[in-house]
Amino acid sequence: MDHLGQIQRAVDFIEDNLNGDLDVDTISKVAGFSRWHFQTVFSAAVGDSLKEYIRSRRLTKAMLELGTDKRILDIALDAGFESQEAFTRAFKAMYEMTPGDCRKQGILSSYKKKLKITVEYLDHLYGGINMEPVFKTLPEIKVVGFAGNFISVRSPEKNNMVVIPKLWQSYMPRRHEIKNTKSPRDLGVCFPINESERSHPEECGYIAGAEVTALDEIPEGMTGFTIPASEYAVFTHKGVLDTIEHTMNYIYGSWLPKSGKKLKMAPDIEMYDQRFKLNHPDSELDIYIPIE
Repeated sequence: MDHLGQIQRAVDFIEDNLNGDLDVDTISKVAGFSRWHFQTVFSAAVGDSLKEYIRSRRLTKAMLELGTDKRILDIALDAGFESQEAFTRAFKAMYEMTPGDCRKQGILSSYKKKLKITVEYLDHLYGGINMEPVFKTLPEIKVVGFAGNFISVRSPEKNNMVVIPKLWQSYMPRRHEIKNTKSPRDLGVCFPINESERSHPEECGYIAGAEVTALDEIPEGMTGFTIPASEYAVFTHKGVLDTIEHTMNYIYGSWLPKSGKKLKMAPDIEMYDQRFKLNHPDSELDIYIPIE
């Protein structure tokens, strides 16, 4: 599986359709990824969320068009903005000048070429980070804990750092209420949810819980969840939780494209055992990425 080629196909498609309707489902199909995994892989490899990247490329193209006789309003509409005012605000936020000032001054030197996703590019983006996974096949796992939905970290409206800590805060004082626990470790499980259950297009599910032998006698307010058997690439995150996003970006943005592995449509798992120490630099936890 050529992940570099898949990501490049997405970049090329975006570039060829900057004046068109670019939606996640269409771009993910062009790239050959599931919607569930596409934005994670794309954002980690490119360095921006899909939405941010598209807006940036449209504004970059708009800057080049300011060197023509095309009306600013038409440039704004072609870039996907509903009004010239909205376009001006976004343009100024990116270039620290209005489109009109840019046209008057003839400043078009900031135009960036289309991104090329190469091994060298990824090495530059993630230089200094290098972790190799171990591969494990896990049987079906049953989990009981507190569940909720959150907006993915790949979205500009992300709320993972609000929702997920609250789930753990609800879970930890009541962990002792869970029956049939299988091990002392705790699990954080991120999983896709049906479109009908989402209030935001980039919403995912998360459960903070314990592994159990049976999904019965579930305490009030908690949820039972079954993780199907699967093969996983297992990475160890070292350090405080605040830096876990860097680890995830490396996994999806550098290791995966160069690994030749294919992602499986299954939950991601965080496993917390005796090595985990909250807010401690020597803390460790394992991250399980489902693969085929």
